[in-house]
Amino acid sequence: MPSRTRSTNGVFEKYARKRTKVTVKKLDKNLVLVEGNRTAFEFLGELFLAFARSKNEHMVQIWPKGPGNARFTSQSKLGFYLPMLPCTLGKGRIEHVRLGD
Repeated sequence: MPSRTRSTNGVFEKYARKRTKVTVKKLDKNLVLVEGNRTAFEFLGELFLAFARSKNEHMVQIWPKGPGNARFTSQSKLGFYLPMLPCTLGKGRIEHVRLGD
């Protein structure tokens, strides 16, 4: 039986009840820390792969103060904004998105 490609929403659903928390914060001007347990990295890996394989999604955004906030520890200061390029739905550039404080 061929494997079914999971959507990004499917990935969130799969990990909804698991202890999946990542910490994302800036260490210095050149480094960003992404830390978590094995399950957290499996979640991120599956999320990135589902997005890369998607035919319908052109942007994924998860961050501690907005969508996907349940996946972040309280120490997280940064999130992820992933635009698929080229974007065929509008401008799709990060400067056109309000991410908050």
